[in-house]
Amino acid sequence: KAKEGLCNFHFTIMSSMASSSPTHKSTGGKRSFRMKMFSPSKSGKVKEGSSQPGSSAMGRLPPPSASLEISMSDFPTPNSTPIPSPARMPPSVRLNSELDPFNVSGTGAGLGVSLDDEDTRRLLHDVSMSYSFPCKSLLKLAPIILLTATLAAVITSLALRSYTPYDASSRDFHAIFNNYLSKARYVDLTHGVSPSIPVEMAYPVPSFSAGKSSRAIQNFAELGQEFTYEEHGFISTSLVLGSDQLGTALEVPAKWNELGATLTDIPGSTAIRPIFVIDVTHQATVDPGYELQVSDIIAFERAHLVTISLGSVVAIRTDFSKSYSSFVTDGIPSTFPSISLEALEFLHDTRKVLMVGYEPFSVDSTASQTGAAWLAHKNRPHLKGLTNLDRVLAKGCLLSVGFLKVKAGTGGLGRFVAVCPSKGYSDEPEKGEVVAIDMEDGELSVKEHPLRRGVDGVLRSDVDASPTDYCKASNSLGCVDGQPVW
Repeated sequence: KAKEGLCNFHFTIMSSMASSSPTHKSTGGKRSFRMKMFSPSKSGKVKEGSSQPGSSAMGRLPPPSASLEISMSDFPTPNSTPIPSPARMPPSVRLNSELDPFNVSGTGAGLGVSLDDEDTRRLLHDVSMSYSFPCKSLLKLAPIILLTATLAAVITSLALRSYTPYDASSRDFHAIFNNYLSKARYVDLTHGVSPSIPVEMAYPVPSFSAGKSSRAIQNFAELGQEFTYEEHGFISTSLVLGSDQLGTALEVPAKWNELGATLTDIPGSTAIRPIFVIDVTHQATVDPGYELQVSDIIAFERAHLVTISLGSVVAIRTDFSKSYSSFVTDGIPSTFPSISLEALEFLHDTRKVLMVGYEPFSVDSTASQTGAAWLAHKNRPHLKGLTNLDRVLAKGCLLSVGFLKVKAGTGGLGRFVAVCPSKGYSDEPEKGEVVAIDMEDGELSVKEHPLRRGVDGVLRSDVDASPTDYCKASNSLGCVDGQPVW
């Protein structure tokens, strides 16, 4: 900064330890160190961080000669969260989620910490300071700066001697499941498909019936014979859906756009996404035809101190689904909450979300269906007919996206499940909600009574049914010498 008559001085102290060294053992507990911050500026102000991607603004640093304490318990340790929450850091220091080192410039002093988790499995703790001051003061301040550097190196090394770098399993997704997902709460956002579900427009109601053999198989089944537990050892269900636009579904652009993507074109990368839930139940109660506005999105972000992230799913909670069962007899209401075209444009063009989700059967309640057409011709999929959004946290959850992959389908029957941190809930799981650890051995629940098919073709636990005597038929499957293998 020659024109300003300022000289810059920057140094970094690096304390490096190999995770494989047997001498580095964690002693547990809180480890911290204090460090004097020297600044020729009385204001202690520092300009915002450099152009490093993802770096956080340092804001206001301590005044000259103030002490700054960094607690090493705030940094990654084995079996703990790899990236600490910025809110837990001291107010003068912020560790960004990308683990970029701080680069502080301008008048004042800065402290930075960088964690490097490369394949070498070495952890680098960098303490960085930058100074800008009149050039004529260089010789006068140099001893202070060098002394600070020396003390910082010694103190940092002592503070980190007992620190064990985060285990290599942090790169193993099995560890992510064991440490986090196995303790999460799983909320099903899907309506089941049955002959009694409400259907939109002129779509036919699905029908269920017993599965039958499509051909004769010698000594096993006749043409058109129904498969039974007693005769064959198994059963199946024949489904006539009539449409791929039923219940909870993934709607794809090809429904409206002749050049649009079909179900076959949906990439596997949509399977796991962050989900945000914007609650407009109050507005929808006052106005059943309420349309989500851009102002609702901004208000949500401000209320939850978050910016909707790139590639995420944004679900709109209206509690419309709570009346789902009544729609079978009363019909689907013509007035329902939806998403305005401006809000769709903002979410996709500005926030760059992957897709939106909603509880009604359509994203748009207008007669011209402009919102649905816009999404299709912008080649954007969306999730419709969601339920249980009142049980999903506003932020912090993941969404599992599954659907029936019909070749070149214009819609896919979906199974969407929100995966949320259990600590975000103060109550016990409701019906349909599970914690992964409840199923750690993979065994599902057993019916209290035998399954029998009702007049609508749907299987139900029947209190009047007699248990099947398996393996009595000579060619029944799952048997050895006339005895069940289980």
